Amino acid sequence: MTDLTTNKALIKKILTIGLPIAISNFVGTALNLIDNMMIGSRGEAAIAAVSISNRIFFIMIITLFGAYSGVGIYTAQYWGKKDIINIRKIMGMAFTLGLALSAFFTIGATAFPSQIIGIFIKDAEVIKEGTRYLSIAALTYIPVSISFVFSYTSRSVHLTKFPMAASIAALSLNTFLNYLLINGNLGFPELGVRGAAIATLTARIVELFLLVIIIYKSKDHPLAGRLREFFGFGFTMFKKVIKTAFPVIINESAWVVGVSVYFIAYGILGTASIAAAQVSLTISDLIWAFLIGMGNATSVLIGNEIGAERIDSAFKIAGRLVRMEFLASVFLGLMYAAIGYGIAGFFGLSEETLAMALKCIYVNAAFIPIRMLGFVYIVGILRSGGDTKFCMFLDIGMVWFLGIPLAFISVLVFKLPIYWAIAVINTEEVLKVIFAARRYRSKKWINILIN
Repeated sequence: MTDLTTNKALIKKILTIGLPIAISNFVGTALNLIDNMMIGSRGEAAIAAVSISNRIFFIMIITLFGAYSGVGIYTAQYWGKKDIINIRKIMGMAFTLGLALSAFFTIGATAFPSQIIGIFIKDAEVIKEGTRYLSIAALTYIPVSISFVFSYTSRSVHLTKFPMAASIAALSLNTFLNYLLINGNLGFPELGVRGAAIATLTARIVELFLLVIIIYKSKDHPLAGRLREFFGFGFTMFKKVIKTAFPVIINESAWVVGVSVYFIAYGILGTASIAAAQVSLTISDLIWAFLIGMGNATSVLIGNEIGAERIDSAFKIAGRLVRMEFLASVFLGLMYAAIGYGIAGFFGLSEETLAMALKCIYVNAAFIPIRMLGFVYIVGILRSGGDTKFCMFLDIGMVWFLGIPLAFISVLVFKLPIYWAIAVINTEEVLKVIFAARRYRSKKWINILIN
């Protein structure tokens, strides 16, 4: 048992688990930033096209996150008792859910790419470019769903370096292939957005290949199970786990679709507004890479404590981590505003669109600490104790009954520019934090699920 009674020990543990996750996320985000800069050379229509296409991937990956984090609540608690047999069964459930969900998204995105892009924007050039990108990029969804099981479960068992290494290698390949294929460098064909999609597909396949090799070549790796170990779960166990996981899946699916509806509202403002919003979000993801890493580490630590039946310890650790991570988010919000100003100019935007992007950056920076609190409370704390239904109602209610109406009122009624619309929408995050903090203090979220 690791002593987590001192802040120094707690920080060391949270960094041990969270920093490799953060670095892996950061590498992916940094290379995505480079991707967008490279795509920027093709014009604002190309940026908007790839941005909208990636909303579909974002919807899928967050839906998968809901499925995996739902069943992963059990993984963290089983790891508290070092029960590897049941951890592998939980992975089998994740594989089953992930393949079903990713196949659904793949079929939809390859069969109806132009119709999907057309939901978000009516610009013919953007729809044309987005269709070219999405029809290829959708083929990444199934390999990503498999990789995500290995990488996400690695977090629960405190083995986060392997996914980090695979991400760094694969996403570096993605950047290099983008350089070759987008603008046709070193004698390669100039494929534009299709080149970016081919690069992404290649990198995702390589990432999965590396993860499987690393895990199965490692001695006594807890995730290196055989097929019969992964799929040896019975209906009774599956029913029990799904009962907890289902609200998380619904939660994340409804949340990400709701957030994506914001982009429909942004699309009303035009291609330049979509491009400005995308640039600000791409840069903010650099900061969120670290914050999400710390938030996921919080979930693992608290889940481990609950699984080991150290309930008082779980509650106290949660409170200390909220304070630590909030202070870190204030610093990172300021850093985002500073680096955003320096990076935004490299996207090849017009002067007017660049000015909008900078204002979007400042607005998003101001709300980073509030959004971080909401993430830590919901994903890091409440869900780790199995309080998935409360989280579902809170998240869905805030987005669909407050955020979305505010988005369309902002652009249709008050005709606010994109940066003010983003500010108005983010007020739902404030209310979310208030309700989540009250739930944490009630202790009603703490449940031992594996007995």
